[in-house]
Amino acid sequence: MGIGKINSPLIKYLRKRRSQQREVETCLALPATARHNGARHGNPLAWESLEVSCPRKKRHARGGALDRRLFFGAAALSAAGTAGYAWLNRRDAPAHKASGKARLGLPGPFPGRVVEVRHPGSVVNLRRNRQAIAQMVAAGMCRLVGCQEPVEAWRFFFQRGDRVGIKVVPVGKPHSISSIELVQEVIACLVRAGVRKRDILVFERYKQDFLACGYPYFLPDGVHWECASSRYDEHQLRLDGQPHGALWRDHRVAGYDPDVYRWLPYAAPVHDPHDDRRFRSHLTTIVTRKVDKFISIPVLKDHRSAGVTLALKNLSHGLVNNVARSHIGHSYYTHAGQTLNQCGTFIPAMVSLEPIRQKAVLQILDGLVGTYEGGPGNWNPTFAIWEYRSLLFATDPVALDHVGWRIIDQKRRREGLPPVAQMGLDARARLDGKPLPPTEQFHIRQPQHVALAGLAGLGVFDLKRIDHQRLRLG
Repeated sequence: MGIGKINSPLIKYLRKRRSQQREVETCLALPATARHNGARHGNPLAWESLEVSCPRKKRHARGGALDRRLFFGAAALSAAGTAGYAWLNRRDAPAHKASGKARLGLPGPFPGRVVEVRHPGSVVNLRRNRQAIAQMVAAGMCRLVGCQEPVEAWRFFFQRGDRVGIKVVPVGKPHSISSIELVQEVIACLVRAGVRKRDILVFERYKQDFLACGYPYFLPDGVHWECASSRYDEHQLRLDGQPHGALWRDHRVAGYDPDVYRWLPYAAPVHDPHDDRRFRSHLTTIVTRKVDKFISIPVLKDHRSAGVTLALKNLSHGLVNNVARSHIGHSYYTHAGQTLNQCGTFIPAMVSLEPIRQKAVLQILDGLVGTYEGGPGNWNPTFAIWEYRSLLFATDPVALDHVGWRIIDQKRRREGLPPVAQMGLDARARLDGKPLPPTEQFHIRQPQHVALAGLAGLGVFDLKRIDHQRLRLG
């Protein structure tokens, strides 16, 4: 019997999937016009009490002009494309729309401003309280923008017709992740502000991690989700993000933009020395093609190589491929002097990519359950979390990360641990004879990426210029 006469359910399913793939490939081949887009200082422990009632891509020449504002080199900027399912046939919009007189993007209309909202009932025995979180979001957004009504604060950033992404962090599961209740509340606020559900895209780097945390099962009907890659792999060089040996394309996996990348002169030991891709990290097409703006929801966590993994690292390692080259630990090299930790420069270099600078309009740091040691994940023997019960709001990721870094160090001091900047394989002399934590893999942790990002113009690092406002609810 010829293959054309087989009508089994499996063959019908494969034909349907192939037909969908051809439809997507056809749409991706359509031409599209490229677009260019253009403190209060006082007692740091003082809190303010507040009561709140919640009511084709046009390909750019490789040898183009350098971006003179940045010192990390050049990257081609593509503003192209359409992609799968409900997002098919959607033409690119400008990276952001002006809201009043303020320009969105990084560091945004409120450089140096960080609003921290604490609610003692937001987390109890690791269980989140959606009502308390809703109150925190309402209070934090109103204070950040300087208005009375939460919907007004959200409309400062987002309007009907905007395609809005929400970048989550599943690493740190099951407890130290972007809280599902917080994601649900952010979606509800966007809808109340006029953003259509079909224009909301929740996303993450690896689909495997995204599914493991159950995000798709808790999203409202009509809200879309995608991921940049299917799962972690050692080389991290494929641009399509698809798993090796796949029979058909997974349309929940967006891949990476071949025209938007950052070239840096280092690679991972596993890379083929003849493969020029080893020096490039490409930005996901979710950011370059599928959203006009996005909200980053990082988690309050320490990190073995970056020192801390907060807003900036979520905007770098969470959005580009080929990130393993930025932290090569002692699994490849046998002693401290030979580890290659490049997070200090890698993170600000990636966040300086123009689409990220333009579209990352809001940062909400999830400090409900933080990680103060052994981050980023629970595979580390010293992984330790605590209920901090706070959310932090900012448009400036540098100021936000400097505040978050200090919060983590304060917790570490209470637990008898050195500050994150003093951790690493070279820190043995500074531990006063105490054994080195077994999770250290690098010669030194590098939270200095936060200061370097400030020098790159991504935000305010100087504590004297950071307006850290604290509100207490409940």
